[in-house]
Amino acid sequence: MTIISTANATDNSSALVTEFAGGSASEITMMIGVGSVKDSDAVFFEYIGDKQHRALRLQSDKPLTSLKNVSCVGLTVADNIGEFDATKLNVILQSSAGTQVMVTSGLTTFWSMAVVGGLMALFNGGDVKCPFNLDTWRGTAKMKPCFAAIKVNGVSMKDAHLFEQLTEARSDGNKKRVETIMRDAVQILNHAITGGPIEQASVVVDDTPADEALADF
Repeated sequence: MTIISTANATDNSSALVTEFAGGSASEITMMIGVGSVKDSDAVFFEYIGDKQHRALRLQSDKPLTSLKNVSCVGLTVADNIGEFDATKLNVILQSSAGTQVMVTSGLTTFWSMAVVGGLMALFNGGDVKCPFNLDTWRGTAKMKPCFAAIKVNGVSMKDAHLFEQLTEARSDGNKKRVETIMRDAVQILNHAITGGPIEQASVVVDDTPADEALADF
């Protein structure tokens, strides 16, 4: 798991929000959770402790919903996180001024699938490192899952083949296959971005649908 220091983030979150909203630069870093507080209208939350979060808001007090003109400089899967042994997608984003933050969400959430699908579309287009806007919003379902879109010049990026694979696996309730597809995509993308090692793609040996449907978040 990639670790980013948040030592200075708690006193400077407003500066970082300004930078990633398209404003002036700062040199702080932080770890950001997605949809961490279900009853909040915010979507991005700064980690200020093991179980504490602070909503990232604009100066107008509206929630920060778009990280503008960022590029992905790395992404990984982290296992056995927290008291629930969660599996997380960690996305390292860099602003145009060079500040890096880590945005983290469950590997098989709608948000993570949209982000990986968008990055895969950039990869297929030949420039996975190109700048983009990362838009995030809440759904209207009971648990208010978060959704995302990677946009380049206002156009949403989505890999149709990956989307079809994930949709089919979700429809079957096959959580294991959803996770396998996501892990393989993350490996491919991280290798393309960082030049790091890549393992041979996993082979799903059990396509039997899971006993319970894949959670939405």
